[in-house]
Amino acid sequence: MDLFETKKTFTGRYLKNLTLYVFAAILGGVLTGYYAPEASIQLGMVSRYFFMVLEMLILPIIFMAIMYGICQLSGIRNASSIVWKTILYFLIISSVAIIIGFIFGFAVKPGADTGINTSRISTSLPKTFEINDSSLSGSLYLNRHGIFLIVSIIAGICMNLSGAREKFLNLLDRGLKVFYTVIKYLYIILPIIIFCNISYGVAVYGINTLLPLSKVVATVYLADIVFIFGILGIVSYIFKIRLWKFLLDLKEEIILVITTSSSKTAFPLIFEKMESEGYSRKILRFVIPLGYNFNLSGACIYISVTCCFLIQFYNISLTVSDYLWLFVIISVTSKTASGVPGSGFLALIFTLNRFGKIPLTDIALLYSVDRFMNEARSVTNFISIAVSGAVISKINQNQKNKMNSVSYEEKLISDL
Repeated sequence: MDLFETKKTFTGRYLKNLTLYVFAAILGGVLTGYYAPEASIQLGMVSRYFFMVLEMLILPIIFMAIMYGICQLSGIRNASSIVWKTILYFLIISSVAIIIGFIFGFAVKPGADTGINTSRISTSLPKTFEINDSSLSGSLYLNRHGIFLIVSIIAGICMNLSGAREKFLNLLDRGLKVFYTVIKYLYIILPIIIFCNISYGVAVYGINTLLPLSKVVATVYLADIVFIFGILGIVSYIFKIRLWKFLLDLKEEIILVITTSSSKTAFPLIFEKMESEGYSRKILRFVIPLGYNFNLSGACIYISVTCCFLIQFYNISLTVSDYLWLFVIISVTSKTASGVPGSGFLALIFTLNRFGKIPLTDIALLYSVDRFMNEARSVTNFISIAVSGAVISKINQNQKNKMNSVSYEEKLISDL
């Protein structure tokens, strides 16, 4: 059974040249946004509806991929060990990401002495961010990916215990291939979406919006760079993964994430790429979908840095216990940042509401530059998720090698 089998098709050839089309779309988007801002603002709706459709297609893929991964894990001798090590890895990496965000937030102090005149800033936000997280509907919407994940895990366990396991696996295999093919054809219009997205961003925000808050944007980027090449670099070195080569192998997917401001756009492609590099399909089918919900390191860094910005901007005095409680809240709310572009900002609002000691009065300040931070947040999420798949695959391979070595030594002893 060759899941996501690659054949020489039009979409396959097209996707190989997608980087060229993307750069052309970026250039055209920048020029259009600058010289035709009014028309460019209207183009924002195109990219918004595209990501809504894309999310509706990707959620079933995540659902089926998790079920498929759970069933495949049952065939691994050390499955329970892999599950617990995956969960532990996610917890450690997410915690380190939050700490990195706090360290840079305290060291750089992006919210101190900004000289920003808040009376000139619009405090209104788009209606998509007007969600009451205390209501049942609001809570269900914010936690929809987590709920979807739990249901898929339960369904996968039930399917694994069923006598018709192989039949279900074949159905999942066919379903994944269908959705994957649909998304591949959908990506044909991706340069158009990127063109609309870039032209909208240039027209609405532009460089004038970035300058007053460039310090908080720079802090997020700096923290993300240190996390990727520092923390993930150390992790990669420990597990004998050449991080630079690993990133170069994923360059097309990374470009997609940057230009669309969403790590979800590369979700269907990452399996095929990493499997071609020799990483375990069974492990990837379990770890990658799980990582899109529990390993959002970019969101953790973004929320912790922006919280520091607001604390300094309002000159709020917090105790050590307050920061520890904020750490716990970010650990939870960052899991809601998986979705369409802007979901990270929604997770920030969710965090501030839950914490209760930081006002949301001038949150529109951060929204005005969120478009610039979204790229760093999404890329860090994606790279962290990809590295987690590689690391867990290495752990599984090392355990298999040890088991095979022990079995071989026992066989030699028995022969003697």
